[in-house]
Parts: sequence; C-alpha cells; structure tokens
Amino acid sequence: MRTWRSALFRSVAPLLVQSWCSVAIAATLEVAAPGGALRGLIADDVAVFRGIPYAQPPVGELRWRPPQRLPAWEGVRDATKYGHACPQPLGKYPAWADAALNSAGLSEDCLTLNIYSPVTAITDAAEPLPVMLYIHGGNMQFGANSLPLYDGSVLARAGVVVVVINYRIGFLGRFGHPAMTRVQAGEPLVNYGLFDQIAALEWVQRNIAAFGGDPGDVTIFGHSSGGVSVNTLMVTPQSKGLFHKAIAQGSGILLDRNQHAFKRVPRAGLTGLSSEDFGVELAANFELTADSDAEWLAQLRALSWQRIIEYQQSSQKPFNPVVDGTVVTDDTARIFERGEQHDVPYIGGANSWEWNQIADIPLIGKWFLGGALIEGLSNEDLAIFDDQWTRIGLSQRWFAEGLFLTSTRYFAKQMANVSSPAWLYHVTYVQTAIRGTVPGAGHGVEMPYVFGQVAEHPEYQRPQAAAEFPPSAEDLRWGDTVRGYWLNFAKTGNPNGPGLPPWPQYTPASDLTLVMGEAFEPVQGLNKEVLDYLEARALMRRAEYDALAAE
Repeated sequence: MRTWRSALFRSVAPLLVQSWCSVAIAATLEVAAPGGALRGLIADDVAVFRGIPYAQPPVGELRWRPPQRLPAWEGVRDATKYGHACPQPLGKYPAWADAALNSAGLSEDCLTLNIYSPVTAITDAAEPLPVMLYIHGGNMQFGANSLPLYDGSVLARAGVVVVVINYRIGFLGRFGHPAMTRVQAGEPLVNYGLFDQIAALEWVQRNIAAFGGDPGDVTIFGHSSGGVSVNTLMVTPQSKGLFHKAIAQGSGILLDRNQHAFKRVPRAGLTGLSSEDFGVELAANFELTADSDAEWLAQLRALSWQRIIEYQQSSQKPFNPVVDGTVVTDDTARIFERGEQHDVPYIGGANSWEWNQIADIPLIGKWFLGGALIEGLSNEDLAIFDDQWTRIGLSQRWFAEGLFLTSTRYFAKQMANVSSPAWLYHVTYVQTAIRGTVPGAGHGVEMPYVFGQVAEHPEYQRPQAAAEFPPSAEDLRWGDTVRGYWLNFAKTGNPNGPGLPPWPQYTPASDLTLVMGEAFEPVQGLNKEVLDYLEARALMRRAEYDALAAE
C-alpha cells in the first residue's frame, strides 16, 4: 500500500458554473505532483488532466534542440484545457479533427501530455495501476493529443492510467543542417520528435505515481508513425527502463536500411539522402545565406513555423526517425536482429488493406507516387506482384505488403533474439455497414475501438465510408475484444485472459498470427509465400547497398 498517499492529498472541490436559468456542477481534482501541482476535471469517475507541459517550450533558441527539463512550477496549474497542437498543415483530417486542432491552436509551444486516471486511484490508498502511454500517428507530420479520438477515459475505467503525448513533427521534429551539426556537437541531433517522446517517458517516471500510476509498469503503444516510434524506442539506449511493454500498430519500417542523419546511403529515392541534405535544401528554398555557422542557425530559427510548414507541404519529405549514431545507433531492423532491442513483451501487427491510405489519391498522383515507391527496385523485387503488373497496382501492393506486412512480421520474428514473448496480429475486420464494398481492413480501423470512443462517435471510424454509419453490435463486440487484449497486455504482459479467444505467442517456428476478423483465429504461415519473398528481396538489397557503401 502507498503510505505516502496522505502527503500528496488532493482536494475535490465542486466548481459551480451558474446561469440565471440553470446550475451545472463540474468537480475538479488537485494533484501535488513532483513537477508541480495541477487541477484537473472529474468526468464519470475518471480524473482528466490536460495540457501538462513535460519540457520547456522548444521555441526561439530551443528550436531544434533536445527537450529541456521544465523546473517545477509554483502554485496550482490549470490542467482542464488541451495544450497546443504542434505545427502542422490543416485540412488533412476529417472536419471533427480539424475542429479539435483549431480549438487547441497550433504553436511550437506544444510539448504537453494528457492523463486519464480512475479517481479512486488518486484519492484512495490503492495499489498503483499499470500505465498506457499512447504515441499518435500521422506520418510524423500530423496529429495531436487533443484529437477527441484519443480520449483515454474508457481505457482508464478498465483499471489503467492513460497518458497521451504531443511531440514535435515534420521539419520541426526532425531536422539537420551542417551548421547545426558543428555548433551543437556533443548533444543529440536531428531526431527531435523522438527525443520528445523519451522526455515524456522520463516525466512519467518522475510524476505518474501522483496520478495513481505505477512507473515500473508502463506500456507504450502507438499506431502508424506512432507504431514506428514504438519500434524505434525499442532500440534507443536512452529509453531503456522507461517502459516495460510495447505495442506497435500499423508500423511501416524498411528492412533494408533507415535514412541517416549525416551521410548519404546507397539507396534509391529520398531515403538515400541525409537529413543534412534536406536541411540544406530547406535553407536554399528560403534563399538564406550566411558567413558563419552561428548566422546560419540564427536565420533558420528566425523562419516562422508557418513558412516551414508551407514548404513541408510542397516538398513531401519522409520524417521517420533516422540513424543519428547516438540515440538511433543503427538501422532499426539490424538492432532487432542482433537482439539489442529492449527485452520487453511485444505486440506487433498491421491490417489487410493498408494501401487504403493511398487509395483516394487521384490517378495522376498515384502514377507519380507509384514511381517513387518502386524506384530502385528491380524486376526481381517486383516479380511477386505479376498479377498487378501496372505502375499503380505495384505501388499499392508494395506499400501494403512490402512496407507494412513484411516488416511487422519481421520484427516479431526478431523478438526470438531476446527472452521476452511476442504476439503478432493481422486485422481483416470490416464493419458490417460497409462489408463487401471495400477490399479489407483499412489503416487504423481498430483505433476508435481500442479507445472505446466509437459507440458515441461513429464519425471517428475508418475508412471514411464507415463513418457514415453507427457501429453495429457486432462491430462493438469486435472492438471490445481487441481492447480487452490491449488491456490484458498492459496489466499482465500477456494479451490472453478470460472470455477472449486464445492468442498464441509468435515464434519463427510456429509462425502463428492472430487474424482479427469476424472471428479471432490463429493462422500458421499467414501470407507466407509473399512475405518470405519480400523479406528475402529486402535483405538482398541491403547486402547490395552494403557492398556499394564499402567501395
């Protein structure tokens, strides 16, 4: 039992909001956390704290610097409103999401997190609860913890403390320039959004006990680029011990090699260029000139974030974490292969229609995107796709099977190099209202069901066609099952539990994947021929690139 609870006693005070025709009562809750006292709201037995800063604002001289620790504040800080969303283009989400971003506002002062905790976990002398920390997706360019889809209340009512973070994205979250490399030598460089995620995990270690959470039992989970972040945090030395379980959802990571921060690597396309190359291009776009490194950095930091985001939209660069030699020490796949990833229980998986992300791109856009996606791949690389031997068909299948399905299975396979167990899933479920009209489970279809937000908000569903219909009872039962697996995993390190279909561990020998369709069934050797082929081709390309690099 936590006998120190009385030292951190919180007061529950009704806040009266009056009008001359009615009275509404909203309860507030104060928490004396080590980082500073906070006042949050109580809603249906869940304490909600929003907009909590976990680092100093990365503005001015702190733009493109590692997050700086925030001193404890004095007094009680209001935590009833969301913090700013990090700078990003608007209009990339449905109207409800853009409305949330506009309400929160966009600002570089965006390093905040939200906490959802059962009230009794804070007010009673109870055992600490497991913590689930969510990292949002959005191609490392979009998204925020203020999106209402990421309300953690339903998960919290099931007996966990939920943390949802913001982190720097786009060029503000991953940026390099030769002048910056010289001036800021000796500190981590380029991967600033990843550094933010580590800083948020450190803040959780110092503070989450005050919210009823157990700092020794933290599960990180993320979808899409959030899943990429989870896999990257699995290999960063600085995150060791900051989390204890990991769920990588819809993560797409190239198996041949990552992009690098400071050197070009033998690989076709944008990922062969370095982050410094992109930084030089950005400076040239704005016609910046300088006589010294200090002047270069002053001019770069003087650019408004609005101008940077406008350029970002036109340039369309990749923003996944890169090999920087300090925090990301090598290609992610190689670190997993060597068994140097963090030895924690792991869940990974992807969906059957991942290419729905590019399905709505106009035909001419698909033509150019197809060329970019398959640039540098040989006819042998692409032979498995003979049934769709068109530039567009190739790009769609390569995007889904080459980037998502092959890599998620590969990372699960490499968990055999450590002692912790792994589980692999493959979502095929299509909501009842649109069943038969789409080819499979779209990217992120599970997310509103994991957060339990879909019953009241069908508009959160993916793909967009499903958002026009309320979820059926079957849809909700499916979502309850998926959420049950995630909660069991966070609480026990194993997704299995009473009332749930058995989910066998994944090993290379068993090759068992849980297919999450209308039924939940383990399947041996799922898509084996295609995935084996794509994996082999990726590793062959890696060997070719290594040989070129050695010349």
